[in-house]
Amino acid sequence: MSLSNQQLKTLQAYRQKKFRREDDVFVAETPKVVEMLLAAPLNLRALYALPDYAETVAGRFPSCAPLLQTVSEKELTRISGLTSPQHVFGVWAQPHRRLAPGEAFKGLSLVLDGLQDPGNLGTIIRIADWFGIDRLICSEDTADAFQPKCVQASMGAVAHLPVYYMDLARAASEAPDGFPFYGTFLEGENLFAQPLTATDAWYCIGNESHGIRPATRALINRKIHIPTFSPATAPDRPHAAESLNAAVAAGILCARIRA
Repeated sequence: MSLSNQQLKTLQAYRQKKFRREDDVFVAETPKVVEMLLAAPLNLRALYALPDYAETVAGRFPSCAPLLQTVSEKELTRISGLTSPQHVFGVWAQPHRRLAPGEAFKGLSLVLDGLQDPGNLGTIIRIADWFGIDRLICSEDTADAFQPKCVQASMGAVAHLPVYYMDLARAASEAPDGFPFYGTFLEGENLFAQPLTATDAWYCIGNESHGIRPATRALINRKIHIPTFSPATAPDRPHAAESLNAAVAAGILCARIRA
């Protein structure tokens, strides 16, 4: 059965945030990401797949069969947001998570201050999930964790790692006295020479271009820095890179926390 014109229009519209919000959904593509999401406790709304893959996914996840519709390659190309569509397109209900009072200060949190690139955010979610970070706490203007590019970059990890959006100043004001709130700065202490808290703590990474903003900077009580290194064979060689990509910095930071 072919997709109706209305179905095509609706699914194409989900590339835009306002239409996803109106229907309270998010979308994902590619077999690997879709199967990660099907295995998670999420509410599937609809699944569209090429005939060969439809049989495969229904066999692996029988509960999705009533919501599965086969589509042609032409139809998949029309609804896909990818340059090269891959077998399947899924629609899920947007999960709405809430933090209980005080929960934000239990375990490890990555705090993201104004990150704008959804690809970076998705990669950070994937990294945080790998290193067992408890949650992401994002400023209200950080990119949408359920934007399609972010979902794809997270490789489905967004289904498992809780992501919360809040006013960072208000949230931090509720922290217990002396609660460790780390931030990455050029003038901070050497990350590799400092003992880092691996139990209850916040670790903040700033905007890709401007770093951590002054309002958030004022909340941070432990400044750290990822140092640069020169090769032994050319100790005076200047560094061409002014800074690290936010996701790269997150990976180094998470690895150091767990070291």
